Amino acid sequence: MKQFLELKKEQKLSMKQSLNLSQQMKLSINILAMSIEKLNDFVLEEVEENPNVELKFFIRDKNFYRNEDISELDNISQDKNFYEELEEQINFLKLDKKMRESCIFIVNNLNEKGYLLLSKRELLRELKVDENYLTKILEVIHSLEPYGVGAFSLEDCLKIQLKQKNIFDEKLDRLIDKYLILIAEQKFELIKEKLNINEEQMRLYISEIKKLNPIPSRGYNTGKLRRVIPEIIVKKVEDKYKCELNEKVIPKLSIKNENEIDKNFYKRVNDIILAIEKRNATLLKISEFITEKQKIFFETLGKEATTLKIIDIAQELNLSISTVSRTIKEKYILTNFGVVALRKLICMSSEAIKEKEYIEKYIENENREKPYSDQELTELLGKDGFKIARRTVSKYRKELGYKSSSNRKV
Repeated sequence: MKQFLELKKEQKLSMKQSLNLSQQMKLSINILAMSIEKLNDFVLEEVEENPNVELKFFIRDKNFYRNEDISELDNISQDKNFYEELEEQINFLKLDKKMRESCIFIVNNLNEKGYLLLSKRELLRELKVDENYLTKILEVIHSLEPYGVGAFSLEDCLKIQLKQKNIFDEKLDRLIDKYLILIAEQKFELIKEKLNINEEQMRLYISEIKKLNPIPSRGYNTGKLRRVIPEIIVKKVEDKYKCELNEKVIPKLSIKNENEIDKNFYKRVNDIILAIEKRNATLLKISEFITEKQKIFFETLGKEATTLKIIDIAQELNLSISTVSRTIKEKYILTNFGVVALRKLICMSSEAIKEKEYIEKYIENENREKPYSDQELTELLGKDGFKIARRTVSKYRKELGYKSSSNRKV
């Protein structure tokens, strides 16, 4: 009986330690993914009412922000974060480690509308999976709410929502794929002619499309108007670029009277301190690696970059893909040519860099009275040996700072 009680006591202790470890890991993961703004808000909320905890904040200096964001400084949205909501849903699903990390990677590569920033080809290359496995990953993403996230295009987004509503109609799909512009232009007779449908069918189709959400992230905080605060300062020392933490933006916690503080609260504060230290160490480690690999980015003032993928960073630093994705999310560096998102230094491939160079060359030398459309640029790139989707050309054109063909026309 005594042995049984000792065994039960040992098991209880083991379970308690395991639970504490799990809670610490969850805290550490959450803090790792926070922007510096969110981290400061989180720390303040945790300790502001306890007089035995001293907290030092960063100085809210407007020089740390992009000009377009200065007007937002006193107007921060408290809406639920779009990306966190999706990650939370993923964590509730029964997925193996590889599938979970792949899904989190996808979530961290959605734009502010909820669409994928990467093409299917880029995802296959980045995740190192086959098409069947990628299809399974996307099925998980498409099952998340709000429905429509993880789409490659507007058309794809609407069809994902129809699928989730168990609506399968070949002509409705065709209307979405080819004739959305006709709805916008109110060319209803032409729609009936193209689809060979009557007035009632056409109205039903248009009514169903209007029920769908073209911007899945609507109603959520996507972080687009958040303050941009650099956490890493990059300086050139002789022939190398060195990284250092921007100490004045990082919250500093210390306990003044240890004997007067509740034991559980004391542990909580210590766990937060350790999690922040780990976050900063991981951020600095990854930033140093990226900076070393992207020397050309700093030499050319951000105009050129070398191939660097998240999976390569993870393997080199012995970290998981999800850890790297969380670390670089919403993190910024201060360079001698401005504040830059750390994610911008992640380049999918040298081929993508070349494709951008060719797009830039074509646009710079086009006939200004008849500029190239994205489809024409896609065809020109195809002749040069690049297999690239039109939507990828459109994405690269926007990243290069060029307007659409209609807006470039003189």
